[in-house]
Amino acid sequence: MGIRPRDKVSAEQAVAYRVAAHNLAERLPKGGLLDAAGVAGVQDTPPGNAPLALAARVTKLHPDEIEAALHDDRTLVRMLSLRGAAYLVPRRDAPVFGPAALASDEDSLREQLQGAWPAIAGGDATAREALAEVIGVLATVLADAEPRTKGQVSEALHGRIPAELEPWCEACDVHHVPDQLLRLAGTAGVFCYGWPHGRSQMIMATDIWLGEPLGGDLRADRLELARRFVHAYGPATARHFAAWSGLGSDEARARFVALGRQLVEVRLEGAPAWMLAEDLDTLDEPPLAGGARLLPAGDPFLAMRDRSTLVPDRALQRALWRPVGSPGLVLMTGHPVGTWRARTTPKRLEVTIDAFGTLGDRQRTAIEQAAGVVALFKGAGDVAVTFGG
Repeated sequence: MGIRPRDKVSAEQAVAYRVAAHNLAERLPKGGLLDAAGVAGVQDTPPGNAPLALAARVTKLHPDEIEAALHDDRTLVRMLSLRGAAYLVPRRDAPVFGPAALASDEDSLREQLQGAWPAIAGGDATAREALAEVIGVLATVLADAEPRTKGQVSEALHGRIPAELEPWCEACDVHHVPDQLLRLAGTAGVFCYGWPHGRSQMIMATDIWLGEPLGGDLRADRLELARRFVHAYGPATARHFAAWSGLGSDEARARFVALGRQLVEVRLEGAPAWMLAEDLDTLDEPPLAGGARLLPAGDPFLAMRDRSTLVPDRALQRALWRPVGSPGLVLMTGHPVGTWRARTTPKRLEVTIDAFGTLGDRQRTAIEQAAGVVALFKGAGDVAVTFGG
């Protein structure tokens, strides 16, 4: 990665580039659903947030289109991906955001297991062996094609795996496989989510749901995940990639290094960072962004790890990225102008805007139009927008 640094890049320039990379400068045309989802995957926690994020990126997207892609065509998959979180990803990219998002070495995998590793570390198995054990039993359990909730899957595993992989859980008052270990088995590709049952997300064997194994070239897909990250969040560093993916710092840097000449060093506000060489023209002259977007909490655009690049004010950062219950972000012509929350009443969707500054009449009208898109995906026939801040 020893390439001559380019001229300085400002935070405003970096944000304008990222807005374009995430298809937030201008919506993709109809039919762009998979392209929108494939930029960085779309986190879907709580369920229903990902469709809102996709609606901010695709022209006149309708909830039925997402439903058809997920459950009829199955060109879109809901699976566990980065850090064991639920994501919507294109079927064609599932190997990249699934198995390739899993750590490849022992230390990195222990970091991905988070609090699950100390709970099982007393046994003889390595983290790699523990995960392989759970994956093997899960494959057997799910081979009957019976949809199950996560709780039912956990119950089906009980007694079939070594006792040290089912530590006592004080919260549940029972022995079971640690949640993060089970989640990473999903990231490995052994299961995904099929038809929901009411509000429950039902787990299915991935090869049964899709009609074929995930496939892919694991070595190439690991590099592709790093490339997708730099494309979506450049200028970026290996440290940012580690935080985004949940990989250990050494493995994250190794994947960066392996990208080789695809990367070019730049200076973001004076600090070294990296861009894909193919994206430099867009960085130099990012397109102008138009309109308003109401991005949900957990939107891919908000997953950038250098948060001060987007929102320099620390108080506003704390308001936007909360440990629990974060609001969404209001983007106006590619600039953050406030946060938003919504609640559904029997009569309508009520959206509350907390503006960072004064909003003009045209800006308020654009935000009200964007709130109408949210109402469509919330199943509300009417929407009322209240401005504060």
